[in-house]
Amino acid sequence: MNDWSNLKARLEEHQPFPALYMFKFILNSDNKKIAQVEALFNEDNTAEITIRQSNRGRYVSITVKQMVNTVEEIIHIYEMASAIPGVMIL
Repeated sequence: MNDWSNLKARLEEHQPFPALYMFKFILNSDNKKIAQVEALFNEDNTAEITIRQSNRGRYVSITVKQMVNTVEEIIHIYEMASAIPGVMIL
């Protein structure tokens, strides 16, 4: 289980809200896991999602830009993403 208190404190200190926030993830090139990460953001279809494959195609990086209103929204997305096996949060 992750302790998000340090991230929460930094965001509360430095991030004004509402804000466009950038999430970054790295994971194996597994279509099911990629879809799971994308599903964290596509409720209202306002997220800008960019997926880039590594040179050898074994990994992908996913960058998501989404408007958020609170620190709790950011932490909630990170908590859900961390529950997906093999997803590394940057």
